[in-house]
Amino acid sequence: MRPVARPFSLAGMARGIDGLDAELFAEGDFTGRPVRPIEILAVREPAYGRLLELLREAVNGDFGAQLAEVWAAREFHSPYERPLMLLAALRYDALSAAGTHPLHAALAETPANASTASAAAMADALAKRRTRFWQCVRERAVQTNETTRAVTWCWPLSLLAGAGERRAVALVDIGASAGLNLIADALPPLWSDTASVPIAVAPRLEVVSRIGFDIAPLDVRHEDTARWLRACVWPSDAARLSRLDQAIACFRATSTGPGAPQLVTCSLPDVPARLDALPPGELIVCMQSIVRDYLSAAERERYERGMRAFLLRRPARGALWLELELDPAHATSPADSAAISARFVANDGALRELVLARTHTHPQQLFVDEAAVATLQLEFGRAARAE
Repeated sequence: MRPVARPFSLAGMARGIDGLDAELFAEGDFTGRPVRPIEILAVREPAYGRLLELLREAVNGDFGAQLAEVWAAREFHSPYERPLMLLAALRYDALSAAGTHPLHAALAETPANASTASAAAMADALAKRRTRFWQCVRERAVQTNETTRAVTWCWPLSLLAGAGERRAVALVDIGASAGLNLIADALPPLWSDTASVPIAVAPRLEVVSRIGFDIAPLDVRHEDTARWLRACVWPSDAARLSRLDQAIACFRATSTGPGAPQLVTCSLPDVPARLDALPPGELIVCMQSIVRDYLSAAERERYERGMRAFLLRRPARGALWLELELDPAHATSPADSAAISARFVANDGALRELVLARTHTHPQQLFVDEAAVATLQLEFGRAARAE
């Protein structure tokens, strides 16, 4: 018998499939208000809107019983994690099946054809014999590795260079997935401000080492891993898929030799202690992008407490902690639903936090806070002139 689904708060934690049927139907929007994801997806990705409807129906049958068993011990901390996980697993299977998948036209063709997504096709795609799908659901996590989020570090490093900072940088990506944001400075910049003026990301400080920490880092040198990353991108988003392929090619080309990015398996709460081993003479720049939602409340508290303690163990301006995270409390639309913030120990020894800009979770336009930018440059520029 299928277990009874219990309600799941959009801001809470769920185990297994508790509340999944409601989650597929009423995911939160950028402000946290309940909305139907199919209403959003019907515009952005019609095939996914249709597939979520079909998944919601399937969860109330045999598929739900099997999924409950597979996810019995698994916890989810974001209201969008499970819907996106199921869609990505279906798409991965379709991309792997060389045109024979029952939902191939809806998931693997460009543009996706929503009209081909029927209840019968969905039932076939969710069948127990679909081992690739079930292995993904059992073992994988949604890891988009969105390289537009590299503005989180590329832009501030340019701001510091403009202020007169000259130290070399040890770049750290926390929650790095495949580490593609570590090499995203080699990709074409595409960010602008609200007046459509390009955001300057060069010249910037020299990066002498690049390290990524993740609980399950991905190796894009393996084609199957690259396929999973492609499966996490929506079928109609051709521009994002193209940029992903560019990033994968760049990472593969730079994966050996001096200065190659290094990926380390490590839970996020344990990262701050690992940072103490980095060279003392370099400016340590840590960045994270859309990480908080994937941590439990206890993990997040331990991680953030550890990061603050790490900053305070360094000399003034010895480290910079940059974040791109959802900030629905101050959002007015999806375009400014996230914030780019900077934390560091200022010249007076106090821990400072600045919100440098607001932007989308897939950044292209930045709503820059000029006063915060001036404060950051003043702190680092004053010290650079003194030295």
